[in-house]
Amino acid sequence: MDMRRVTIFAFILLIILFLGSKYAFGDVNEKLVTIHSPQREITKELTAPNKTVFYQTQVDHVAVTNPTHSLKEIKANYQTKFEKLQLKTNSQIDTLVEKALHDIKAYIKEDHSDDSLKTLYQSYATQGQKIEQHTEEEFQTLYQKLITELAQNGYPEDEAEEFKQIYEQEKEERKSEILKQALSLVRE
Repeated sequence: MDMRRVTIFAFILLIILFLGSKYAFGDVNEKLVTIHSPQREITKELTAPNKTVFYQTQVDHVAVTNPTHSLKEIKANYQTKFEKLQLKTNSQIDTLVEKALHDIKAYIKEDHSDDSLKTLYQSYATQGQKIEQHTEEEFQTLYQKLITELAQNGYPEDEAEEFKQIYEQEKEERKSEILKQALSLVRE
């Protein structure tokens, strides 16, 4: 197509949109001119039904205009839940690290082969990965519940993002702390 045709087409489209919007959004109080004879206006007062019209399952996707819980309440509730998860995970990791440190010190005293050290490392690494995986699953479950509760109360999902950022940051800090402990033990 050449530019002249595109320009003409665009101009015609703009005119049609302008006229259509003028008709669709014109003044409501204006009387439309018709060639028909005037008709009587019939008005009927509508009353709200006194029974529930919809089942709850059919309107779950509609945002609540009057939230049952404030944003602050929801966040405080989930803050507590995330902190409990963190305490539980830290306890499990601390126990695992203590066992690992004990076994590594025993290994160093007995002067075993490199294969037994590798086996020892793999054993504790596997256990640590299981703790991390379990914690990740629990975090994701809580996080999804938080998002759902926010949506049910009319709040945006973005409000949950801070919990995910804190979780990721603390997870990386904890891994780094464990790595430093392991390196300091090896250097002794």
